[in-house]
Amino acid sequence: MRNHVLDAEKAVAAYMVVFLHLHFPGMTGEIFNAAARFAVPFFFMISGYFCWRKDGNAGMRIPGKIRHTFFLCVTSFGFYIVWEGILHIIEGKSLVLWFQELFEKENIRNFLYYNNTTDIKWHLWFLPALLYCYILFLAAEKLRVQKLAEFLIPVLLLRHFYMEEAAVFMGKEYRVMEFRNYLYTGFPFFMAGYWVHRHQETLKKYLKNSMIYLGIALGIVLSVGEYFFLGQMELFTGSVILTFSLFFLGVIKERGKAPSFLAEIGVKYSFFIYLFHLAVADVIKDVAVFAGIEKNTIYLWLYPLLTAFLTTALAVLIKGVQRRGVHRFCTEKQG
Repeated sequence: MRNHVLDAEKAVAAYMVVFLHLHFPGMTGEIFNAAARFAVPFFFMISGYFCWRKDGNAGMRIPGKIRHTFFLCVTSFGFYIVWEGILHIIEGKSLVLWFQELFEKENIRNFLYYNNTTDIKWHLWFLPALLYCYILFLAAEKLRVQKLAEFLIPVLLLRHFYMEEAAVFMGKEYRVMEFRNYLYTGFPFFMAGYWVHRHQETLKKYLKNSMIYLGIALGIVLSVGEYFFLGQMELFTGSVILTFSLFFLGVIKERGKAPSFLAEIGVKYSFFIYLFHLAVADVIKDVAVFAGIEKNTIYLWLYPLLTAFLTTALAVLIKGVQRRGVHRFCTEKQG
């Protein structure tokens, strides 16, 4: 039986990714940017959550997940390489120079070591990071060291916070890619999702609605407070609290009701929203520039919302085309 609450939360997280990358004007944009930092960790937790199996044979399904994620990486990167190539041509930039920069040794190294994808589209780092998480998890399964991997959850998160937050007070500086990658962002939340599923029945006994709602409120307040105190960060302490609180809410309300349209978006379209929102945003921005309204206040407020709406419409269209294609293939097969 599907967990419709988690499905709906996936949709919310997908839209928060949009609002994370496309800011509302003024203070509202800053607050959204801080609060939305839970979204990417939430998706890592979802992936780890569905890796747990009651029979203890989680490793049997992981190779399939690795192949699927690798396919998503190839197609997603292929799409954005073509997309950015077209934009370079339209803007009169050198396509040859861009390709040379794209495949420089340093860029390839940063991609392989840190999942850095800035030279194509920065949001794509999630996919190779998720691929690495599945590979690490498979290794932990094969070596029977799942508990060691769970033990690493706080260790890796603390290392992340040291590099991003604590180091600010110590005069050290780390590149974003050094802590926003599969190891210090992806894997700890991935394994946290696995841990939550493994202890789900116990958690249901002790977690109360009031505790979870308090955690959600505290997570939002802390995230915003940290933002104004420390500046923009990839992950706040409040982000961790908010991610876990929302996840716990989905767990204890496993059989609860959620808005059906949100649950459907979470199941069917959340990946497409994540993947295509920056391409849709590029088109909207270029149209706004052409129309001379790129600095208009109303446009700036509508920009993130319009991107979210049109990306959802595009996702529905793509999914519909996929379904018709599969139906036609099956019909021809039977015929």
